Amino acid sequence: MEYTKNKRDYQISLRRGFIGYSILLFSIFFLMSCKGLQKDTVVYFNDFEGELLTNITDGKVEKYNGTKVLGRYSQHGFTLNLKDLPVHNMMQITFDLYIHDTWDGNTVKPEGPDIWIMNIDRWSAVYATFANGLFTDYRQSYPVLQPNYDPNTGFLFINNKPNSNAIKTDLPGACKLSDKKGGTSMYRITRTIEHHESSFELGCYAQLEDSDLPNKNCNESWSVDNLKIMTIELK
Repeated sequence: MEYTKNKRDYQISLRRGFIGYSILLFSIFFLMSCKGLQKDTVVYFNDFEGELLTNITDGKVEKYNGTKVLGRYSQHGFTLNLKDLPVHNMMQITFDLYIHDTWDGNTVKPEGPDIWIMNIDRWSAVYATFANGLFTDYRQSYPVLQPNYDPNTGFLFINNKPNSNAIKTDLPGACKLSDKKGGTSMYRITRTIEHHESSFELGCYAQLEDSDLPNKNCNESWSVDNLKIMTIELK
């Protein structure tokens, strides 16, 4: 499965996303001005404690820090597909993202960049780097969700501090830094999008660089917990 698009497809996907969010903002303003009612319906929730992987392709469950999580993944990831959704105008996707061990953020090859990816219905919702571990001089683009693009130099990631916008930074690592406090950072990912279709696809993946290929899965990985999908109907 191809998780990332070529530059042209990425730009088309990104433009579609921007257009969709512009329409979403207008829709919210218009509907709020009409003082309509909002109906929220949770169509999917999984804390993975029961190890249920219904509707998830390439799913796996692992214990981490006293709980069970979807993952761990390194280079690859998972896809969630939902069908027969109730009538709705928008959807909200929320989950906890764990960034484990030594992510090198915006660093260039062979150590980086280390990119985490979220696609919604196959368009790019998050394409951001993360920095985590012992090297505090590294930089990450998150919480900026998309990089700029220069046709001459390629993707240009914003330089934010490591662990920017993390809600926990004192968790133990999962493998390489399993004995280190601060080896894992946790982020709360929330996206609200305009959506009308009866089906929905969420894909989460990563593009991780590491010169130590035999130990790559131990050096840098990620996992997800408390995944909730909600439809929103604005009447």
